[in-house]
This record gives sequence, C-alpha cells and structure tokens, in this order.
Amino acid sequence: MKAQIQRLSSEHDRTQFDCGEAALNLWLAEQSLQQQKRRQSRTFVFVDVENPETILAYYTLTISEVDGSSYPSRKSQPRRLPVIRLGRLAVDKALQQRGMGGFLLMNAIERANEISNNGGGVALAVDAKSEQAAAFYHRYGFVPAPDAPLLLFLPLGDQLTV
Repeated sequence: MKAQIQRLSSEHDRTQFDCGEAALNLWLAEQSLQQQKRRQSRTFVFVDVENPETILAYYTLTISEVDGSSYPSRKSQPRRLPVIRLGRLAVDKALQQRGMGGFLLMNAIERANEISNNGGGVALAVDAKSEQAAAFYHRYGFVPAPDAPLLLFLPLGDQLTV
C-alpha cells in the first residue's frame, strides 16, 4: 500500500469510516467538512493512493488558547496562552494496533511546529478521552496540566533556521 496524508476534501468518503468510537465516526461524517469550510479546524486524512476516497485514519487541528495556570511550567505564564489543539485522532478498526496512531501523531506534531514557527503557539494540546488515551500521549512526551490529568501538552520548539 502506498499511502499519504491529505487535507480532507469532498472527494473523501466520510461515511464509511469506523474506528469503533461512534462519536468520532459521526463527527467525521457530519461535521468535519463543514468546520473546515468555515475555517474552524483542519482535518487531515490518511489514504491509500490507489483508493484515495477511503479514509483509513484522520486527525484534526485547530487554533486555541488555554488558561496560563493550566500549562505545566515552572515559569510564570500569561493569563492566556496560544496553543494548537489536536481535536481528534482516529484510526479505522482494521488498522488499529499497527502504529498508525503514532504515525499520525508525529505528522500532527510536525504541522503544529510549522504553525508555531509561523504564527505562534507554545504547545500542542490534547484533551485525552481516557486514562488509556492519556498513556498513549505520554509515550510521545506529552505532560499533563497540573490540575487536569487528561489535559495534555507537548511543548513546541522554535525550529526556525536563519
């Protein structure tokens, strides 16, 4: 399979995706393209180039901000901090447990760093849905907010080269 990550478009079949989580399937089918058209979020889909209309996995990014006191840092933070939020990440049931989630997350981190370098954002933030999901993000260096263990942050570094 030769695969690639593409930005979601009307060419992708959003109705057949099944990750086992009804809320994630429904959001992709009914809201993802509308939110993208309104510039409220960006959804990126993993597809086989031989069958590009079939979505095998996806993730969503949006620009957000968090309360500075929620950010895990020893330094004093401003009242509001800009972040890039990973809103959703899902893999079709047929491809789960094969490293696809980690692959998508690394792509999301790469995009978040680019956004941060070009427009600002101190971290990639995610609201983990469960302790199991939080453990997945911990393996990639995400750290929890001091008062909310399922709100996780991955600090983004300045990778600008002059």
